[in-house]
Amino acid sequence: MNALSANNNQESQLDAVSVNQNDKDETESLYPSAEILLTFIQKEYDIEASRKRDIEARTGILIALLGVLIGFYSSIMDFTIFKTGDAPLEYIGLVFLGLIYIFPLVTLFLSMRHFIKVLNAKTYRRMGLGGNYKEMALKSKEDTSIRLAEAYKTVVEDNDNSNENKAIQFKKGINLLYLSLIAVILTYIVKQIISLII
Repeated sequence: MNALSANNNQESQLDAVSVNQNDKDETESLYPSAEILLTFIQKEYDIEASRKRDIEARTGILIALLGVLIGFYSSIMDFTIFKTGDAPLEYIGLVFLGLIYIFPLVTLFLSMRHFIKVLNAKTYRRMGLGGNYKEMALKSKEDTSIRLAEAYKTVVEDNDNSNENKAIQFKKGINLLYLSLIAVILTYIVKQIISLII
């Protein structure tokens, strides 16, 4: 009888352990790290938003610099030199000088084009206000966090692509701006040398 009661005690203890284990499983979250993931992806969203603002702010400053450079260059250009050609060799020199005059203008306007592409209104996604909030409010905190994290992830990936395109256009504009500065300086020097010769 003692063996039978001892066996029953062991079975009741095992049943109690399995009931406690089932209760523990039900209380454990399906997504225990959902809040951490949501916080992380929200920070990434903020980083992409500030990256966009930084690129566009720098672009605005460089467009203003380009405007000043175009104004300066147009003021130093002297077309009266083109009237002085008499011999065929002088005409060849003047054509070469004309190409030298045109090159900085081309690079300045190409640079401006790339900077305007940076500021071009492209789709930049935000977390929308759509969805059924009452339904989400009934879900567990972890489930809501994971759903929001998934939505943020999609938005961050799209915004990252948009920012990468802006960064590429910005770099192209910067490179052309450097080339334009060098071309303007060289053109000014060539113009001064020619005005001393003529």
